[in-house]
Amino acid sequence: MFGSYVLEVAIGLVFVYMLVSLLCSTINEQVIARFLNLRAKTLEDGIKNMLADPQGNGLAKQLYENPLIKGLSQNAASGKPRKPSYIPADAFALALIDVVQAYKDNPNSAKSPLPEALESLGEKTNIDLAKDLVKVEKWYNDTMDRVSGWYRRRVQLIIFILGLLIVVGLNIDTLSIITTISNDTVIRSALVASAQGSASSPSNAGVATLQKGFEQIQLVIGWSPSSLPADFWAWVLKIVGLLATTFAVSLGAPFWFDLLNKFMAFRSSGTPPQSNAGPPAPPVTTLQVVAGANASPTIAPPGASTNGSTITQPSPTRRPVTG
Repeated sequence: MFGSYVLEVAIGLVFVYMLVSLLCSTINEQVIARFLNLRAKTLEDGIKNMLADPQGNGLAKQLYENPLIKGLSQNAASGKPRKPSYIPADAFALALIDVVQAYKDNPNSAKSPLPEALESLGEKTNIDLAKDLVKVEKWYNDTMDRVSGWYRRRVQLIIFILGLLIVVGLNIDTLSIITTISNDTVIRSALVASAQGSASSPSNAGVATLQKGFEQIQLVIGWSPSSLPADFWAWVLKIVGLLATTFAVSLGAPFWFDLLNKFMAFRSSGTPPQSNAGPPAPPVTTLQVVAGANASPTIAPPGASTNGSTITQPSPTRRPVTG
């Protein structure tokens, strides 16, 4: 009983964390990342770092002006195309070899020096285009692994700031939530039921799903006169609870979605209830009456089959009545 109670409290808390994390991720992907063009800018920063062109006025600029790269841009035919947020490795390698060849033909055409990693490209002697392409593609892919780490750290910072604003605005206090769902059986059961329905759905929910989810947790969040701290130490606990929620939300929706599925699977595979029927009854013996007036009775174990009639008796000491 105690284990089930604690597990249900944990499920309700994880369900709240997952919903807030989903809300932060949705706002970031649909609003902030698009408005700031975050993916494209992070990719451009990585390419500038690769080509030793921090200002973006030399090799990086020539690369983005190459038709292979410019064709990937949004509104490429306009005067101010939007730089791409993704560049395939093979397209990057071909465009870079063209840029390096043009640079070596006219060194004054670029304002930044050629990186040492590109010194062997574009040489007139011993040109092996296939090997050069493979080398550049590997260099690009290795760099993009680091660029992906940059992007994740930026997104995590944005999620943390968004989470702090949402948590404080909606009063999503971890300590208060634990207290509420621990003491209120109805709310705890409702949260567990909602979590059970959400555990089977994908973690990238839409706006309608998020709205429905927040309607289900509105009893444990939100500001009210009764939720305002009464003294200094109550404010300290309130701040600790809000920060705990913020740090939990910054872990991301996939983390809480996976943890919720594990909790629900553990809850579903609990110990089955024990039967109160008592010890099993002794086996019933059967008396086989064989045809014939002078035949003696034969006692057979349960399940035995003979060519006589079967009469169930409670005790083998009882004798049949013969005529």
